[in-house]
Amino acid sequence: MEVTERSSLLTTVLASLALLLAGCLPSACNREESRALLPADSLSRQIAAQVTPDTLRTVWQTTASETQPLDYPRTVAFGPDGHLYVTDTKAGRLLVLDTTGAVVRSVREDDWSFPYLAGRRGDSVVVFHPDLHRLDVVHDGRVARRLPTPADLPEDALQYAAVTDSAAYLKVVSEQGNNVLARLDAQGAYAARIALPGPRWRHAGLLRTWGDALLSLSGYRPVVDVLAADGTLDSLRLVGFDSPMLARSRTFLRGDTHEAPLLTASAAAAGDHLFVLNMRPGWLRIDAYGRDGKLRQVFTQPDPGYAKQFYPIDLAARRLTADRSGATVALAVAVTQPEPAIYLYRAHLRPGP
Repeated sequence: MEVTERSSLLTTVLASLALLLAGCLPSACNREESRALLPADSLSRQIAAQVTPDTLRTVWQTTASETQPLDYPRTVAFGPDGHLYVTDTKAGRLLVLDTTGAVVRSVREDDWSFPYLAGRRGDSVVVFHPDLHRLDVVHDGRVARRLPTPADLPEDALQYAAVTDSAAYLKVVSEQGNNVLARLDAQGAYAARIALPGPRWRHAGLLRTWGDALLSLSGYRPVVDVLAADGTLDSLRLVGFDSPMLARSRTFLRGDTHEAPLLTASAAAAGDHLFVLNMRPGWLRIDAYGRDGKLRQVFTQPDPGYAKQFYPIDLAARRLTADRSGATVALAVAVTQPEPAIYLYRAHLRPGP
């Protein structure tokens, strides 16, 4: 691809990403709006108020290296080797970080432009390229196999992919309303499809796995669509989710404003917990939910302050140890503003009820 063509495509993709994910952030929305909540959101706020936040322990933070600085770290995931994998969407590459945050490998193919992590398959990681309609299986720093994904999609379609050891999934949402969650066959064709009713904003969000279930995330409502192993689709409401943007969410649903508020940028599962990035005006907050969707714990960064442009965009979780006192998990967070960086934290989970 010529430099000018790639630059134009990069501008278009990043603009679309900003339009979809930014919505209205807590630091930017009109404070004069009604503070009334939906009944379910009001109950969630009452539940959240009873939970005392715990503090995350910082392990390390990095902006990558002088020769390979982070430009736009879009997705993060722990690999089968214990390393942390990061796709830099703007630079078009995959970085591998060791347990200290140092760059141990950089993977870049000539045609890579906007890579996203789709998950793990065996001892490999899989990178999704929505613009190329392809999944690349990366092993030992090279692309070992390429798998196609459907290319006959609406022009305004947003695509999200996830893989397991035995399956590949694709979510497609568009303004036309023909939203679909599909399982793909080995040739990249639809093997099974489930319609996702409602507007595009309701289903805009990454795909993640949780055991043998597939999670379809939504950035604009505290609800996760769950595709079970038997192919049935259900919704899991995050009970106890609280946000300064819930009032605006009600206003948007009533049709009184045209901009949906971003409540959460991402989520990741580890063990029996789902960790959710709860967007806050200036500091990091991660909520932990059980398999029943109920809030278990709330975590905040050490000494949370206020940074208007603070923007965490993705989250990865890995269970480390477990005993009678609970479990320890590693949480990796990708941040694009005020400076592109990756943070690694540890959190202690108390024993469940």
